[in-house]
Amino acid sequence: MRRIILVLAAILAQTAVLSAQAKIIAHRGHWNVNETGKGNVETPQNSLASYKAADQIGAWGSEFDVNMTSDGQLVVCHGPRIVSLADVQKETFNTVRGEHLSNGEAVPSLDELLVLIKKSKIRPILEIKEDYRDKEGYVPCFDKVAQALKKHRIDMDNLTIISFSLEVCKAAAKKYPKTMVQYLGGEKSPDELNALGIKGLDYHYTVFDKHPEWVKRAHDLGMEVNAWTVDKKRDIKRMAALGVDQITTNYPVLAQKIVDGTLPKKVLIIGAHPDDPETGCGGTMILMKRAGYDVKCVYLTRGEAGIEGVKGDEAAKIRSEEVKNACAITGADHVFLTQIDGQTEINKARYDEMLALIQDEDPDIVFTHWPIDGHRDHRICSILVYDSWRRTGRSFDLYYFEVMTGVQTQNFNPTDYVDITSVLEEKYKACYCHKSQNLEPVFEGWHTPMEVFRGIENRCKAAEAFIRQVNGNRIFEMPENK
Repeated sequence: MRRIILVLAAILAQTAVLSAQAKIIAHRGHWNVNETGKGNVETPQNSLASYKAADQIGAWGSEFDVNMTSDGQLVVCHGPRIVSLADVQKETFNTVRGEHLSNGEAVPSLDELLVLIKKSKIRPILEIKEDYRDKEGYVPCFDKVAQALKKHRIDMDNLTIISFSLEVCKAAAKKYPKTMVQYLGGEKSPDELNALGIKGLDYHYTVFDKHPEWVKRAHDLGMEVNAWTVDKKRDIKRMAALGVDQITTNYPVLAQKIVDGTLPKKVLIIGAHPDDPETGCGGTMILMKRAGYDVKCVYLTRGEAGIEGVKGDEAAKIRSEEVKNACAITGADHVFLTQIDGQTEINKARYDEMLALIQDEDPDIVFTHWPIDGHRDHRICSILVYDSWRRTGRSFDLYYFEVMTGVQTQNFNPTDYVDITSVLEEKYKACYCHKSQNLEPVFEGWHTPMEVFRGIENRCKAAEAFIRQVNGNRIFEMPENK
């Protein structure tokens, strides 16, 4: 049987740093400063402030969009809508400049941004929004951009030009043969672009999922590959592993940690009721949290039926507060799903609910109930998690914990152990935060003897035991206790 020890050095040893790191580009600047996806009023997209923010976090590059107004002037915005205007290209420069972003900035002119670029350290990724894609050789927006680049004496060796317009890319590659030009359209192979003199592919990441061979082929041709807009942890990892040169993302800090190999492993502990995660693997979660893991407890219900003589809503409030107190001791974050204690169910909606949570959290490791259990809620919780494990392509390591073995958990033959002797007191404090459950006699009668027995098996004072789900993609190898 394998024995486990959790130490910080193990994380560092197990975290692979990609040898050829992808460079990270902040999409429309670093507007998502808290990396919540909700943005920030002080750093709106395509603003001078968001470009500065991208520079401050040390991103390799910052992408921005350039549109031409109806009177031939250049402004920085994605378009076509900007603030209250329906189509920036149909409005005059003065009208567009009269609109203000959430931080009070006027919609930036390209001239303003180029002045800032000259003072910045990061690479500008200039997207030209050209609406004349069907007119061969007709690229008025690009012609204006070229004039601005010359006026401000921009270092063309430290600039990338991108566009959905093949005509723009052809014109840019011809005018600036030493400047990286990348096509955004997604339908051209590396060989086709190379024949046109275009030396870069900047495609949505799903294109490379369909054509992973394009990455190697582009490199063989001396071309660069950029994937956009890659926001999910699993997608960032996949693109980096595929070998793309750049990743454009709304989460540049997250992406940089992933490619650096410094992102903490994400652990979910999913239990049916408040107190299940703490009793089943409270010691392990404390050790993982101390070792630098990102740990979150997920509760299928709020324990609505768990306090005798107390109505469901009131019981849920009491037990939710107990969860908050317990997590303050373990250091774990927590979240509740929407099932009802004693009325849990398995159906398509519940399968999808669990899947959505797991996809959003994108964990590396998940702990949950062993499915052979005397409590129906425990069984249901386990099956829902197992289903998500399969539907996500077995993308995380799945471990099962035990609770009140012999009474609830049955037929439990561990594959892995964690020595929890050093954190036994903290585990009990966290469990006893669930005062409504009167857990002291439960521990005296079942959990303490169970931990002692698992400790005997593991040659230590006290241990928690787990069964690892086989046939998975082992992405995290827990080291053995020597």
